[in-house]
Amino acid sequence: MNILIVEDEFLIALDLQMQLEQLQHSVLGPVKDFATCREVVAQTRPDLAFMDLRLANGDSGEEVAQWLLAEHNIRCVFMSGNLDDLTQQRLSALEPVAMLGKPTFPHLIAAAIEYFSRA
Repeated sequence: MNILIVEDEFLIALDLQMQLEQLQHSVLGPVKDFATCREVVAQTRPDLAFMDLRLANGDSGEEVAQWLLAEHNIRCVFMSGNLDDLTQQRLSALEPVAMLGKPTFPHLIAAAIEYFSRA
């Protein structure tokens, strides 16, 4: 699968990239803001995106995910340290594949991808 990483924290993005590549997936990005995400999606077609909620330049991962779903039918795995009940309810409208807390674990990443590939 082609998986887009939208994450502004370099070390988190690098760790996620390594985990996805160990699972034999192609990684697009990582990108850290909405503008760069648009550029990557214009050039390639991700199957799935791993999305942080707070991005560089004050951008919102929720807005990026909404754009990906509405314009390209690309769903997201949300990753955040702020996944309270209200946030999860709000994000549910975006048809997330999964919502993972940070830090996350390799088996949860693999399970989210497996769930997506069966859907």
